[in-house]
Amino acid sequence: MKTKKVFFTSFGMAVGAGLLASLIHTDPVQAGGGVHCGTCPPPGPVQLQTQIDRPLLLSHGGAQEVVVKIDLRAIPHVHGKRSPLNIAVVLDRSGSMAGKKLEQAKQAAAMLVDQLAPEDIFSLVAYETDVEVLVPATRVQDKRRLHRAIERIHSGGSTALYAGVECGARELEEFLSDRRINRVLLLSDGLANVGPSSNREIANLGRRIARDGIAVTTIGLGNDYNEDLMAALAEASDANYYFVQDVEKLDEVFASELGELQSIVARRIIVEVTVPEGVTAMEFMGRPERFEGRKGSISFSQLAGAQNRYVLLKCRVDPARVSEIDRIAEVELRYANELEKDAPTVVARTAAGVGVTSDAALAAKSEDKEVLVEAEIMMNALATERAIALADHGKYREAGDAVDSQIRHLSIVKQAAPQARQDEIQEEIDLLESNRAEFGDDGLTKEGRKVLQWNSYQRKNSKTSLKSATK
Repeated sequence: MKTKKVFFTSFGMAVGAGLLASLIHTDPVQAGGGVHCGTCPPPGPVQLQTQIDRPLLLSHGGAQEVVVKIDLRAIPHVHGKRSPLNIAVVLDRSGSMAGKKLEQAKQAAAMLVDQLAPEDIFSLVAYETDVEVLVPATRVQDKRRLHRAIERIHSGGSTALYAGVECGARELEEFLSDRRINRVLLLSDGLANVGPSSNREIANLGRRIARDGIAVTTIGLGNDYNEDLMAALAEASDANYYFVQDVEKLDEVFASELGELQSIVARRIIVEVTVPEGVTAMEFMGRPERFEGRKGSISFSQLAGAQNRYVLLKCRVDPARVSEIDRIAEVELRYANELEKDAPTVVARTAAGVGVTSDAALAAKSEDKEVLVEAEIMMNALATERAIALADHGKYREAGDAVDSQIRHLSIVKQAAPQARQDEIQEEIDLLESNRAEFGDDGLTKEGRKVLQWNSYQRKNSKTSLKSATK
């Protein structure tokens, strides 16, 4: 079979196709045994692409760092084709939820029930000092009964968050299946204070149930919950984390989450990356996964229709081997196609190719500004986390100085960024500036810390398609 050689960056538009062909080593992109190019439709619902911030390496000088953006783009969801859901709603009904918060939570849960189909599975768990299964896992056939169970929820007691999540996962196990989307929806407004309550213990619980194919979406309500704990629990199973400051937004959050779950097109997604001799993989930026030798992999639980997820891989090129290198990384994507239940695992492959030049001006001109901006935004998220950690340890002045440095740096990045990305960078600057004053003698306020931490979480986990419910 003949293969078409392709190169996935915007560099071609910058310096011209003729010069590009003479400098860049290209490679076929294969999917499921066939060829997958940048313009033809993907063989499954997910398209794999790579872009490099510096597609032309200098033939002389020291070690060079390169960032590869690995992009997964899902096709729009086909209306009427979806996997049945297996959902456990786990509601905090401790004393702090009394009044409007609990009433809005009940209303949002009732709305969710109304949107479920008869083949979906629903269970309801409420927790305070103790945990109670109000609706054991059941098919959604008698919605009136489910509404009555929701209405009977009342507040009181402490916050046994760990036991609540554990109980919700047990309910899912009754109908656990690869053919269902298995999800716990956890809502809490307070600190876990009954049973295991450390961030590590809660994250370990998330990882344990994730191995069974269960993900935990977390919804933090108000300013008194532990945002690090809620983020760690969601991250452990590659689920969503929401910060809801305004209780009136709960319906919107539940609707957003349900909409995503009802439009899943791919699951059990694995991205495997291999770097050649002469290239050292430094890190998956903002992610905990590490390389073993020349191989590294990342797993995503799922991808919804018209959604994209990306990974930024930072590498270092050995100056002694630069003339031998024609690619920075080879990428293989594997996933289960949710639109074709009995189809085999989809496999797609591509290579991030590079060229070599002795012309420093040409190398600079080849830079992909879009990838450079993505890397800068990711580094800003990591810098924000470090500033928060400084403030947590009482180093308020040092934290404030770090934020000032971030603002100055982002202002420079904005000037060099493509016009289409400048507003996004300005939003990052505005967020830092609006919370800068809170790095004072008393440290960050609860609200300020949550806003900064939530934004950093979304950036690190490429959750940019989700909307914040803080406003």
